[in-house]
Amino acid sequence: MKDILKKQFGISAVKVERLSGLDNANYLVETLTEKYIFKTYPVSENTLSLVEAENNALLFLQNEGQRNIQIPIPSKNQSYTAIVTINGQEYICRMLSYLEGKFLVDVPHTKKLFRTFGRFLAQLDLKLLQFNDFRFASRKLKWDIQQLHLSKNYLENIPNKKDRSLVHYYFNQYEENVTPFLAELRTSIIHNDANELNVLVSQEEVSGIIDFGDMAQTFLINDLAIAITYACYDKENPLDWAAILIKSSHEILPLQEKELEVLYYLIAARLCISVCISANARALNGNDEYAFVSEKNAWQMLYRWVAIN
Repeated sequence: MKDILKKQFGISAVKVERLSGLDNANYLVETLTEKYIFKTYPVSENTLSLVEAENNALLFLQNEGQRNIQIPIPSKNQSYTAIVTINGQEYICRMLSYLEGKFLVDVPHTKKLFRTFGRFLAQLDLKLLQFNDFRFASRKLKWDIQQLHLSKNYLENIPNKKDRSLVHYYFNQYEENVTPFLAELRTSIIHNDANELNVLVSQEEVSGIIDFGDMAQTFLINDLAIAITYACYDKENPLDWAAILIKSSHEILPLQEKELEVLYYLIAARLCISVCISANARALNGNDEYAFVSEKNAWQMLYRWVAIN
């Protein structure tokens, strides 16, 4: 691996550490003076296209003054992607800058922190409203809330009948309370995965966000819905914490009335997607604990959420 990094990027690594990941491999690369994130992906035309689109989004945000994101690092031939052979297998690879900070999951949650989170996400979304890339527009991603129907394929993998019935209930609620109003919701390319393992914190403030790999062109309000889902799903009173995120986001990027009306159902939909994908992953490979990292909290919040009017 060190030889590949030297050959492709001119980086003399003293340490390379494999990190957690679902659909691709991530490595922390350390030199004597710097840190980087090296990412590899199985080779396919579609994957290469999406990785290039993600790089374009990050470079656009950098040009717009967004400094608290990872920046693509060009290879020695000035390309932001490369095809490399690792252990006889070809992979798409890319290098990103490293962001310092603690993960949201690892710090105490306070009202001040949540206010900065809401503002941070809204400021990011304001910039992304100006960004376009046809490759995100054509993407059909199972984690995208507007693609909720894709998770119906996994419903039968939920073993508990009561749990399964609750998810089925929210599928129906989405069809009744969101689907008829889709044309009224603003769309944009969004980060689409502001979860507690992607949001970085420093000194009680959100200081950055990583992993733009789930970017999609979808409802603008989905970014806030996803942030609420993962920031609040371990809370005894999730609505109280959600209100802080909503208010602080609204101060930067004002919500429209219809967006606020459907927000409850969008949060439920993201929870349903999470538990359905976890159930499917368990059926396929019950040993991959990373795939189940959010499962317990997601079920907990779904049952608390259904009790909220």
